[in-house]
Amino acid sequence: MLQLCHKNRVVESVTHTLTSKEQQYESSKGSYLPSIDIGANYQNTYKETGAAAKNSLKFQASLKYTIYDGGKKQSLYNQLESSIDSSKSTIEATKNSISLDISKLYFEYFSLEADKEATMQEIGQLKEELKRVELFYTAGSVTRDEVAKIDSRVKNALVLLQEIELKSQKVIYTLEYYVSKSVEHIDGNATIKLPKEENGALRADIKALEYDATSVLHEANVKKSQSMPVVYLDDTLSHSNYFFDNKALDNGFLVENQNIAMVNVSWNIFDFGSRTKAYESKLQEYLSKKSTIEYEKNRADVEYRLAKKSLVISQAKVESTKAAFEAASLAYELIKFKYQNSTIDNVAYLVALSEKFSAQRDAQRALYEFEVKKAELIYFSGKDIKEFL
Repeated sequence: MLQLCHKNRVVESVTHTLTSKEQQYESSKGSYLPSIDIGANYQNTYKETGAAAKNSLKFQASLKYTIYDGGKKQSLYNQLESSIDSSKSTIEATKNSISLDISKLYFEYFSLEADKEATMQEIGQLKEELKRVELFYTAGSVTRDEVAKIDSRVKNALVLLQEIELKSQKVIYTLEYYVSKSVEHIDGNATIKLPKEENGALRADIKALEYDATSVLHEANVKKSQSMPVVYLDDTLSHSNYFFDNKALDNGFLVENQNIAMVNVSWNIFDFGSRTKAYESKLQEYLSKKSTIEYEKNRADVEYRLAKKSLVISQAKVESTKAAFEAASLAYELIKFKYQNSTIDNVAYLVALSEKFSAQRDAQRALYEFEVKKAELIYFSGKDIKEFL
C-alpha cells in the first residue's frame, strides 16, 4: 500500500517540480556554452557604385562566448543545484509524511476491527441473555423491566456497532484518497520495529528548508555579480557575392570572405543602487529563512523528545489495559455466576458485561496505538518509516 501511496498525485506533483528544476539547470548550463548563429541577407541598391553592387548576397556565421561574467555563472549553478536538492528532500519528506498518515490509518482500521469484534461478542452474549430472561419473564419469575434493560443494552450495542462500521468506512475512503484507487478491504498484520539506534537525524522537510535557504543565498550572489564587468567573445565569419550591372564598377576591392573577431567588455558602473538593493533584498530573505530553520529545528527536537516520552507511556498503557481486561474478565465471570444463581440483580451483571468488553476494546486499541507511537517516533527521528514497517 505504501508503494501505491508514494506514487499518488501529491508525490507526482513534487516530482514534476524536481524535473522542472533539473531541466532549468541543464538549460542554464547550455546558455553558457559557445553559441553559433547563422544568417543570410539579400541587398538591392538603387544607385550602383563601386562600393555597392546592384545586387549582393551575404552569408554569415557568428560565434559568441562569455569569457567572464563576474562570477554570475557559478552562483547561478550553485543556486539551481541547491534548489534541486531542496526538491529532492521535499519528495523524501512528502513520502515519509504520507507513510506516517498511512500507518495511522492502517492501525486505526484494525483498532476499529477489534472494536467491532468485541462489540459483536457483546451483542451475542446480550442476545443470549435476552432469550434466557424472556423465558423467565414468560414463566413469571422476572419482571418486565429486567427484560427491557437487557433489550436496551442490545439496541445500544447495535448502534455502537454501526458507528464503528461508519468510522471504518471513513478510514477506507481516506486510504482511497492516498492510493488513488478503490479499496474494498485491508488485509495484513504489519507491525513496526524500532530502529536500533536512538539518535535522531535531520528530517527531510528541514533539509529542504536548508537547501532552499542556500539557494536564496546563491541567488543573492547572482544579483551581486551583476555589478562586475562582463567579457565576451564575438567572432563573425562572412561570405559575400556581388552582382554588378555595370561591370566597369567591379573593381575587386570588395571583400568576398571576411572574419571579424571581437572581445567586448561591458561594465555598468552606476544604476542608482538598483543591483545593490536587489542583493540586499535577497540577503534579508536568506536571513529570514535561516531564522525559520532554527525555529523548525528546535520544534523538531521537542517533537522528537515528546514522541519518545509518548512511546514509553503507550507501552505502559498496553500493560495496564491488558491487566484491566484480565481483571474485568475475572470480575465478569464471578458476577455472571452470582447473577445466574439469583444472588445479584441484572444491573450489576450488565455493568460487569459492559466493563469487560470495554476493557477488551481498550486493550486491543492500546496495542495498535503503540504501533502508531512507534511510527511517530521514527518519523520525528528523521528516519524512513517504510524501512521499519
